[in-house]
Amino acid sequence: MKIIRGLVAAVLILAIGAVVLVVALPGEKIAKLAADQVKAMSGRDLTFEGKVGINWYPVLGVSTEKVSFGNAEWSERGPMFTADKAVIGLDVMAAIGGDIRIKNVELFAPEVLLEKTADGRVNWDLSGGTAIAASGQGEGAPSSGDTSPSSAPEASSGFENFALERLVISDAQVRYIEHGGARQELSGVSLQMAWPDVRKAADVVIEVSPFGAPIKLDAVVVAPLALIDGDVSAVELAMEAGGGTANFVGRAGIAPEASGTFTVSAPDAGAFFAALGAGGPEGTLEVKGDVTLTRDRVISLRGVQVSALGNDLAVQADIDLKGIRPKVVAQVATQSLRFAAKDGGDEVAPESAGPVGWSKAPIDASALGVVDGTVSFAAEAMDLNGIPFGKTRATVEIDRARAVATIQEMAAFEGAVTGTFVANNRSGFSVRGDLKVAQIALQPFLAATADLDKFTGKADFESRFLSSGETLDALMNNMSGDGRVDIGRGTIEGIDLDKLLRGDVTGGTTVFNSMVATWTIADGVLSNDDLLMKLSRLSATGKGTVGLGLRTIDYVFSPQLDGPDGPSLIVPVKINGSWSNPSVVPDLEKALKNSFDKDIKAVGDEAKQKLEEELGLEKQEGQSTEDAIKYKLEKEALRGLQNLLGGN
Repeated sequence: MKIIRGLVAAVLILAIGAVVLVVALPGEKIAKLAADQVKAMSGRDLTFEGKVGINWYPVLGVSTEKVSFGNAEWSERGPMFTADKAVIGLDVMAAIGGDIRIKNVELFAPEVLLEKTADGRVNWDLSGGTAIAASGQGEGAPSSGDTSPSSAPEASSGFENFALERLVISDAQVRYIEHGGARQELSGVSLQMAWPDVRKAADVVIEVSPFGAPIKLDAVVVAPLALIDGDVSAVELAMEAGGGTANFVGRAGIAPEASGTFTVSAPDAGAFFAALGAGGPEGTLEVKGDVTLTRDRVISLRGVQVSALGNDLAVQADIDLKGIRPKVVAQVATQSLRFAAKDGGDEVAPESAGPVGWSKAPIDASALGVVDGTVSFAAEAMDLNGIPFGKTRATVEIDRARAVATIQEMAAFEGAVTGTFVANNRSGFSVRGDLKVAQIALQPFLAATADLDKFTGKADFESRFLSSGETLDALMNNMSGDGRVDIGRGTIEGIDLDKLLRGDVTGGTTVFNSMVATWTIADGVLSNDDLLMKLSRLSATGKGTVGLGLRTIDYVFSPQLDGPDGPSLIVPVKINGSWSNPSVVPDLEKALKNSFDKDIKAVGDEAKQKLEEELGLEKQEGQSTEDAIKYKLEKEALRGLQNLLGGN
């Protein structure tokens, strides 16, 4: 019974003590004690405006109206944060014993201001308090190799009794202002922090949805006091976004500085980057490597392995964040790179709607202005949307929204490609190129790029172009430039121009000794007037235009028999219309007018009959031999050209 009476007495004493505490310590006094404790910790003023009252449930403490927390002495932008309402919970047992301890803090709709000066000072450095004497590098701090969350430095003098079981911030608006006027804003931020024992780790959970999808960051800080005091602490960070995760294990400080290992794992990389407000590849993404962030704001990435789009890349980079734009120096290497374009491509329209056009969607080249720097790339083999390449070495240099890609080496179709490509977005978008190709094999090249496999031979090619515009359609219509192609000995399968011009329509192979052509481009129209193909017994010329912008062609190709007194027969072939559905028509009226017409008129009926039999002519009623020959040659020439170009 004595035990029971003792317990009852203890409960009554505690109850009376709690009542006395509430009477003796009104809300204003508790708020002042809390403000004094914050002042001792940080050197900043915690100011309560309006009514301060006792809060009974769910935690004994005080509730306030508007509350503000002072900024750094050098700031001229007002408080570091203000909140519409705050609830401060107390440790009742400690308070009964005369020790006022803040147990829980909850802030509603705070506005947080983060600032950084040109000389590197930050307003979230709270090391100005007289009670904070501990250092993450002092006695009891974890060694550089100790990243276990269970280890933490001993509490410093004045902090032995500090405890914060729960800090909750809801619906916060965060502004970050850096010297030079750079600003970033986040709204709808929530934060929870648990730090029940100063001698142990603190756990911080932040949730925010700046781009629609939620982002959750969970941080375990092994030595919070060291972090507050400007030193480093072992940390573990885990972020969840868009169904993917990113993790960091190492050491970090608020300078800022960090060193450790990181991993990224995203089954849907597109959703992961979209949650972070950025574009990214589709499919799975896996990244791992080492990262270091120094106090002078240089990020170093070493031993980074990236798996994305079915490719494995090795990356190392240094990123300097001190300038207006980050400056990147990076090297990217892979054994084999494969890239497949997304489905869709050019705009599709019904055949009745006319030629298919280039896309008129605006080109977003804003990424060119995000960073400056140099990226070197090396691959032993590549497959770019079904087009194979061999050993490749290239460099991309970016300076103030202007990128210059230089191909130092690229093996392609038994030949070599070199050149430069420039994309400039400083004042409107423009492109420029200077490309050279040496001894490329025509048969595999045309088969891969144009679905043509009738041509063989080796070609030298060079081209220069320049254009500007905000859409692909504008770029193609505004293009200018020039170029040249020079092909050595080769063949054309499926048509024998020599036999065809002599009346033999059985097909075969055209063997040519050379083919050369030059061209110019103006306002999106390519013009050529000097195509020359040399064969042993005949030659062929060509001239006309190709509308790069309108996707049209107006060209005349003219095979001709070479006689002792010049060409004895020329058969112009007109190619006209859209790229998707061109008309290919031999101009036999012109060819026969000065050739076969007078030859046929000079022979007798017996010779005409023999010619009809050799050519297999089937004259229609009322049709002359001359008309039958014209029809026969036109039909067979068209069939041969369609076969050559891959038609039916």
